[in-house]
Amino acid sequence: MRTTEENVCARDGCGWTTEHVWVADMALPTSYCSDACADFDWLRRCLDALELTADVIALYGNLRGVADVLDARTDPTQIGALIDD
Repeated sequence: MRTTEENVCARDGCGWTTEHVWVADMALPTSYCSDACADFDWLRRCLDALELTADVIALYGNLRGVADVLDARTDPTQIGALIDD
């Protein structure tokens, strides 16, 4: 469900509500709507830590394509293939 509340996914460009995890019989919100957004942010932080080379710039371009796929979802868990065969 898309939301305008404060419990929105921490990934820039994502408007889905955060997912919840069960801890001691309580549903606690996470920072992201899905593992896909959490992994995306982890990859972006890894690239941010690297020296900016031509290869890293190309990887940022690929990551932009992944962001486009994530932003086009109609459900936070709808990922599908990220690479066309």
